[in-house]
Amino acid sequence: MATPWLLLALFLFWSTVCANSFTFYSPEGFTLVRSILLTALPTFVLHSYQLDGICKVLDKIDLVAVTPTGSGKTGFLFLTIIVMIAIAANPSLCPTTTFPEDPAIVVIYGESFGSDCFLTEIDNSKEENMTKLGISALIINSDTIASARILGENLWLKTRAGIAMLILGPEQLISKGCQDLLKHEPFLDRVCALGVHEIHLLTIWGLAFRKAFTQIGFMRPRFRSGIPMIGLTATLLSDSRVADAIFAMLGFNRGEFYLIRRSNSRHDIQLLFRTLYSGIDGLYFPELAWVVRNNDKTIIFGATISLVFRIKIYLDSLLPAGINRDLRVRTYHSINWPDENLETIALFKSNPQCHVIVATNGLAQGNDIPAIKTVIQVGEPESAEMFVQKPGRARPNVTNPRAIFYISATRQAKALKIISQSDAENAADAKKEGTVAMERPVAQIISARCKPFVQDELYDNPVTD
Repeated sequence: MATPWLLLALFLFWSTVCANSFTFYSPEGFTLVRSILLTALPTFVLHSYQLDGICKVLDKIDLVAVTPTGSGKTGFLFLTIIVMIAIAANPSLCPTTTFPEDPAIVVIYGESFGSDCFLTEIDNSKEENMTKLGISALIINSDTIASARILGENLWLKTRAGIAMLILGPEQLISKGCQDLLKHEPFLDRVCALGVHEIHLLTIWGLAFRKAFTQIGFMRPRFRSGIPMIGLTATLLSDSRVADAIFAMLGFNRGEFYLIRRSNSRHDIQLLFRTLYSGIDGLYFPELAWVVRNNDKTIIFGATISLVFRIKIYLDSLLPAGINRDLRVRTYHSINWPDENLETIALFKSNPQCHVIVATNGLAQGNDIPAIKTVIQVGEPESAEMFVQKPGRARPNVTNPRAIFYISATRQAKALKIISQSDAENAADAKKEGTVAMERPVAQIISARCKPFVQDELYDNPVTD
């Protein structure tokens, strides 16, 4: 709650501001937004780049924020709605701007596996965090809908009023419940902004196996005109073809939105590249034997469920008698029941005896599991985005976080060949070999003597940040 002296100070402040020329993206606007957020979150550290983006959105300008993992991307969403709620509750804070009495932001949260039921753990953590901040949040995906149905609840009706942040899985955009919600005029009047988390997935997954992502671009016309959109990611390649494809799917035109591009290099994480001598299709991975003797919280990524199973079985075989294998080494993938994946994350967070998770890419994005010290990738990363995202799972609050990539000598040689050939030659080789071509950015990273330098080039990272 705002204290009387702060309200008085804000009133006096506004008495000196020219109402006709006010914008949030101005010294006066920065002061106002800082004051509102300091009142709502006294201990929160507001970054200058967050303030920049929030003020642009409040001025109804679209935002694309490219910031590293762990840098507070979600803050662009919850800080914006906090300001909107404060002004809606007390219009005297900003006499030149009005927000509906019950403002809301709709967020498309497109992470985890190809079915949105696996968003539950990630979304639950977001919902819990929003609640702690005093924001009423609701997640709607196939899993939460099923749980609500058992209780006789209709989440789509619940979100019509009193929910400040609605978090949707992409698959819900074509559901009847969502269609009915978007026909409810009072709800449309409440929506003040749209958010899309991890926008790089629009092309990586939307054009491949998760077609629901292509629906995100059609969402905007279904809301009131003039509503700003917030696009967030840590991995937007500098390649204009990739970026323009993502912007087109969002309905953005270059020059008509505000871009924040910070370096996505995580200099606090040690990057290690090691040669994988074991066959990736085999049953033994002696390079990983040290993991079971290590007590650090570790995530091991494998490209396929088969590889995850084989790594799990191998690590289990190394554990001494008396050790609970199903507790010490867990798996996380789409064949597991959703409850089992949720249990894995819960155990990893709370049980000191649970040390290792062997996972597919579903755990590579969006999770904020504390105390992860070591991230291991067996085989090359599938994309440059995965090269950035996976090390980012290591938490900055642990001592000496690290990411280790085990890549075979054959694939290292393949990377060198790819960067020496044209895309047409590489595609012909892949067709002849009956394999999927290694992406050129991945080959550039693998073959580079200085990996961070190549990362900076691929993502147009600022020299100073």
